[in-house]
Amino acid sequence: MSVEKPLPFKPQRVLITKLLLHGDVLLTTPLIRALHHNYPGVEVDALIYRETEPMLRYNPQVAHRWTVDRDWKKEGVLTQAKHELRLWRTLKARRYDLAIHLTKTWRSAALARTLGALRSIAFAYPQRNNVLWRSCFTDLLPLPEEPCHNVAAQLSTLTALGLTPNAKDFPLLLSVNDASRTAFLSALQHIGWQREPFLLIHPGAHYIYKCWEDASFAALIDALTVRGHTVVLTGAPTPHETAMVANILTHVRDKTRVHSLVGQLSLTELAAAIDEARFFIGVDSAPAHMAAALQTPGVVLFGATKVHVWSPWQAPITVRKASDWTTLPHPDSIDTSKTVRYLAAIPVEAVLEAALTRMRE
Repeated sequence: MSVEKPLPFKPQRVLITKLLLHGDVLLTTPLIRALHHNYPGVEVDALIYRETEPMLRYNPQVAHRWTVDRDWKKEGVLTQAKHELRLWRTLKARRYDLAIHLTKTWRSAALARTLGALRSIAFAYPQRNNVLWRSCFTDLLPLPEEPCHNVAAQLSTLTALGLTPNAKDFPLLLSVNDASRTAFLSALQHIGWQREPFLLIHPGAHYIYKCWEDASFAALIDALTVRGHTVVLTGAPTPHETAMVANILTHVRDKTRVHSLVGQLSLTELAAAIDEARFFIGVDSAPAHMAAALQTPGVVLFGATKVHVWSPWQAPITVRKASDWTTLPHPDSIDTSKTVRYLAAIPVEAVLEAALTRMRE
């Protein structure tokens, strides 16, 4: 008697959970691309923090963007529970047959255990080496043995499904909508821009230890404007980024070719700004990944972080590392609350040379 082979697993609805920062969410888009490539017609949903939703808002490959609001806990236990239950019921109603959990939160484990997906995939994080974590997932994968980019690590989750995607085949995806583009261009014209090509510099980052010296950025701006370049400065509406750019501008000698939109753009408008820019200069932060996704050429500066994990993915971007000029502490030892700027050792001349060389290409 013949034995029928089991049908291959072909998911119709997939949930990807990524409860981290903006750049982390954008770095899931190659995995989303790979799912669509291998399973035509699949619906891919994302569960992310509310503030990171703009990273996927106009992505045509994301069917639904479900969000967790970290401010729920400020509304009291009962109200927070109502929010959580409403979200869980919404996810449950989607009847996922595959869930890929890319963060080590216990929320991910609880969802894997209760949503009823046929397959639920996660990594076997050392911090979660216990029976409870292992019992929540159908497929628990070891973290990659060899150091690799975050994108490649996330794509490796598909090996649980018998797939071996070539990471280089799947770039980032960030879509810019017309309304955001119009809003950005209008804001730039309002502060004196005359429609000439511009370079965009985003000096800030979520953590101050990832930032370059203010005086160094000012010297770089001077070197660029004296060569005839117009510079647009952007930054988040946070006190430390606003103060940082204000201090940079105090050191800039000639501001006639410098325009600041710090704190004035939404994330989708920032995406439009990076897309419109001739060139991008920034540090290890979400805007650098946005530039990579939009294929805007640039230079990105790194300090005491794992460059091989977080460098701009598949992009015409030159990386300059502080470790080429000084000895840095191991990234895992960094106290992220400290304000030490580990990029200080990077010379202005090295960044300028990298930018001019890249712009000539």
